[in-house]
Amino acid sequence: MKKILVLFASPRKNGNSAMLAQAFCKGAEESGSYVTKYNLAGKNIGNCLACDYCQHNHGKCIQQDDMAELMELLQSHDTLVIASPVYYLGLPGNVKTVIDRTYAESAIGRKIKNAVLLSAACKKEPEITDVMVDYYKKLCAYLGWNNLGLISALGVDTPGEVLEMEYVNKAYALGSQIK
Repeated sequence: MKKILVLFASPRKNGNSAMLAQAFCKGAEESGSYVTKYNLAGKNIGNCLACDYCQHNHGKCIQQDDMAELMELLQSHDTLVIASPVYYLGLPGNVKTVIDRTYAESAIGRKIKNAVLLSAACKKEPEITDVMVDYYKKLCAYLGWNNLGLISALGVDTPGEVLEMEYVNKAYALGSQIK
């Protein structure tokens, strides 16, 4: 059984990337996986200070913010799902900040072994997600994560629009395959 941590990156509680993630979660839970949902909206997670405090203090960050809670979740799950809108060809800043802050895990060992990317873009052109997808694939390779799949929903501008497209079924199916 996989222990899946799903990061909701959108500031929209019911945005298209969140709806993709909900479909993924339903499929994963129905196939027996344990799923934890974590919404980044409204969280106080500061940028990495590059102070190396974490490297000398068993992965504990000098900053006392919401990243401590998220770090505990990262350390207790084996699969990470990033559900994100596409912001100017890439991930929103809150996701990049979280990724940077996982530097602390290099002092204690990363527990995440697998990853999934679910993205939603208002533009229809496939190249709109190229930068994000390339970054995600390179991040997986760099951190040693097994890429379990990715879905890039294109042309979904209005919240809820993704529900009328095949992307939701694909997200559900991807969640169902992860065991």
